[in-house]
Amino acid sequence: MGEQTAKPWWLTTGMADRRDDLPARLEQVASKLASAASLPGEPVMFGADSHRFRIGPALSEDAVVVFEKRHGVTLPPDYRGFITTVGHGGPGRFGGAGPFYGLFSIEDWEWALLGDPDVTMLARPFPAEPGRVYDDWLAEASPGEDDEPYRGTLALSHQGCDDLSLLVLSGPARGRVVETCPGKQGPRFTQDSDFLSWYERWLDAVLAGERHFR
Repeated sequence: MGEQTAKPWWLTTGMADRRDDLPARLEQVASKLASAASLPGEPVMFGADSHRFRIGPALSEDAVVVFEKRHGVTLPPDYRGFITTVGHGGPGRFGGAGPFYGLFSIEDWEWALLGDPDVTMLARPFPAEPGRVYDDWLAEASPGEDDEPYRGTLALSHQGCDDLSLLVLSGPARGRVVETCPGKQGPRFTQDSDFLSWYERWLDAVLAGERHFR
């Protein structure tokens, strides 16, 4: 018998860790992305001229399973569904169609890290959570010399000027999108409940003809 491929994640993920409407959400996002790519003229949204709303081929289930096993994590269902059905990476300098300069490949997950990456980093809980106020973010998040403040996060998108959008994979804010911040106040969580809400909000801004996304 030939080698079996991994089953689609929605057939193997427990009910407690999935959204029943996720296939419909993914289909809607894919439709809006196609509409954005067909807009006439030059892109007006900041950063879109880097990727021009093009995205690379979706990852196979096997490739995602290999990544998850290597790093000891399970990707949030909506992000996992996106990269295995809508697309992954792309032609831009920083990846494919997505907010700011585009979505990174998952292999570029370590962009936000201040120290050297290792395969255990994504499984370590991210210390920040929505609503928490810091007197000095870096001092509290990494009190030890070898502590990595952005542990537990996967880089999503480059905003320019060393600012990044990240997806929290481990810790109390798992599944949320957060933005790096060099100041003492700490990372900024977006208003979105998950990756797909963040991505679709960007698409809505693109289709409305807006020039900036926040």
